[in-house]
Amino acid sequence: MFKNMQVPMTFFLMHTGMMFYLFPMDMIASTKEIHWLPIATGLLIQLAIIALYLKGIRYYHGHNVVTVLMRKSRWLGWVIFLPLWLYIGVLAVLTVRSFAEIISIVVSSSMPLWHFDFMFIAIPTYIVLRGSIQGLMRLSLLMGVLFLPSVLFVLAASFQNIDPHYAAPLVPRSASDFAFLGQASYYKSLFAFSGCFLFMGLVPSYVSFTARGIYTAYAFLIPLYLLAVYIPLMTLGEETSSQLEFPFIFTADTIDIEWLMFDRVTMFLVLGLLAFILLFIAVLIWQMENVFRLSVRNVRPNILLPILACVIFVCCLFIPDWKSVNALFRWDLYLWGYVSIITPLAVFAAGRRYTGQLQKEAP
Repeated sequence: MFKNMQVPMTFFLMHTGMMFYLFPMDMIASTKEIHWLPIATGLLIQLAIIALYLKGIRYYHGHNVVTVLMRKSRWLGWVIFLPLWLYIGVLAVLTVRSFAEIISIVVSSSMPLWHFDFMFIAIPTYIVLRGSIQGLMRLSLLMGVLFLPSVLFVLAASFQNIDPHYAAPLVPRSASDFAFLGQASYYKSLFAFSGCFLFMGLVPSYVSFTARGIYTAYAFLIPLYLLAVYIPLMTLGEETSSQLEFPFIFTADTIDIEWLMFDRVTMFLVLGLLAFILLFIAVLIWQMENVFRLSVRNVRPNILLPILACVIFVCCLFIPDWKSVNALFRWDLYLWGYVSIITPLAVFAAGRRYTGQLQKEAP
């Protein structure tokens, strides 16, 4: 039972870690009203991608998709997995750099950013080095037990200052309500969805899971995505929320609970989400290591992982400020589009053909 929960819990916690920082800012910037519409559109896009990806994974009968595709055709494997590897690497760099900036604002702005960069790389790398993917999956269960209650507590407490009138209007009235589809900030917000599902094609040979578990975890994510956007909107209003870089974190900072011994409720939220972000980065680094070893050269993890960590750290040092982070997120949209569309389609199509060949070879 607990083994089948490991991958869905990891999937859930990775999304939860990503959604409360950049997602509300980008989603609020993409439209002036009816914010549930772009959220629902993004969720439907993600659901379609995940459904296609999971369907494709089923065809491999518990085998790693990289191994199967590289055996089938190395050229096909490289066409699929080289952009995937680059995308995961860029996403790891941007995640480390952006969350180092966020944590420096929330925790200590006097510390140099490279200290946070180093922490966000060293801890996940050590976890992967010591426990590999099986250890990460087990760790996700422990993180869920330890940190999910604090995040849910802050979510519940944040309702004390809301004004439901700020959520209006809720009903689309014209085609202009879909103008968010032309906004770059909307597609940037989809990064909260994108990097959290690809690992499922790499883990079947290590950890078992079911599609039902993933869909159940996804169902629990839907209200969280809505709350991540609507709590700042109903507390501060659209005009004020759109001016803030991290509207949900700012909203959590306004919570006042007299009986709580801590001065800032935000610390509960930040500590919980920080753990989930470290898990997310660890899974990204493991994916980079796994894809490289299976498709290029089988280098020992104790050699390859430190090299990947150093490359990510050096890349982070070359990003000077938050403006550069946002610019790189926009450039990465092209890789995001390729990976989010081509990879699931290729895995699905190759999986069907792989199953067909197995049936022909069967006596």
